[in-house]
Amino acid sequence: MRDEVVITGLGIMSPIGCSESRFWESLCLGRHGAAPVTGFDTTELPRSIACQIHEPVESKPGLARASHLAVAAARQAVEAAGLLHTLPDRARTLTIVGTTMGETQRIEDRLAAAPAEWLTPEHLQRIHEVRPGRLAKNVQADLGVHGEAFDLYGACAAGNMALAVACGRLLNHRCDVAIVGGADGFSILAFVGFMRLRVMAASICRPFDAKRDGLLVGEGAGMFVLERASDARARGATVRARVSGCGLASEAYHPTRPNPEGDGLTRATRQALEAARLSPSDIDYVCSHGTGTPHNDAIEVAMMERCFPEGVAFSSIKALTGHPMGAAAALEAAACVLSIQHQTLIPTWHLEEPLGTGGLDAIRGEVRHAPVVHTLNNSAGFGGYNCSVVLSAA
Repeated sequence: MRDEVVITGLGIMSPIGCSESRFWESLCLGRHGAAPVTGFDTTELPRSIACQIHEPVESKPGLARASHLAVAAARQAVEAAGLLHTLPDRARTLTIVGTTMGETQRIEDRLAAAPAEWLTPEHLQRIHEVRPGRLAKNVQADLGVHGEAFDLYGACAAGNMALAVACGRLLNHRCDVAIVGGADGFSILAFVGFMRLRVMAASICRPFDAKRDGLLVGEGAGMFVLERASDARARGATVRARVSGCGLASEAYHPTRPNPEGDGLTRATRQALEAARLSPSDIDYVCSHGTGTPHNDAIEVAMMERCFPEGVAFSSIKALTGHPMGAAAALEAAACVLSIQHQTLIPTWHLEEPLGTGGLDAIRGEVRHAPVVHTLNNSAGFGGYNCSVVLSAA
């Protein structure tokens, strides 16, 4: 009997709740995080709405926003897994944080600094503090764990990619426990960048709706504790879900646009199903990438029609969370785990006029109570990154 990777802890920092219970409650009630931007002046900009976290976040010396979120979510996950006090004694704990922007707060602070402050010792120290890899290293330091630690830059698929990489290392016995997920703080660079690409919504995100007008930039962190099933059983851990299969694919089609045929996400989906030894009809729910942008949503619907010829239920939680960049896939993976736990499917809130979806089942209007055994979490990102993860009941 082959060993499997299981989830024994999860932690959530999101615009709709900074705990598992608050996050799930908001998903069920349709409570979104869209609000006027705080932190910088948008008076002269054509867009001013984002999904930021307004709950207090514990501030730790020397850390910037993305690290604060990653550390808080990781601590929740490790505590939920019952490992908070014993993990530092283990020698082979893998830490991976998927991210899109990395730690931009210090960089953005420096861009606003007076010329006389540039290249001072303090300036150089701040640049050093946010070099690539710092998110995972900061999580590692906060928890006092030992082992390999790195950030994974996979654009908006980074959270799923971190799960996939960690599964490979666990099954190959290159680590014994993995603390993995995705995190990004609210970024002015991302906000202005997406605005200039003309893919930002004016007020609300409406994935898969005929009147959708774009995404809302968000922030957040979703972190998990992964273990081999045999190890989790041996220590009597509660298993939240199984990571049944993962698929990774690159398109190399365009820096920002997905392949019009959805080639990369199609291949990632089919790889994940094959790895999980499942057929399309076994999937009870697809947590879609669903950004609310005109092209991406249409391409994703066409892709799902090809991969699920008999139809499948699907939705996007970005209607509520906005697009939290590297945290997106991780928060969506958390939503899959919670859907399995509660046997409940979350609709795409704000969906009034669905795109033509053939035999697909676009969940809308209210939550749906239904048997949920196998879920598929799909993610895609700029640069042709595509990653699909099958999460199944324990």
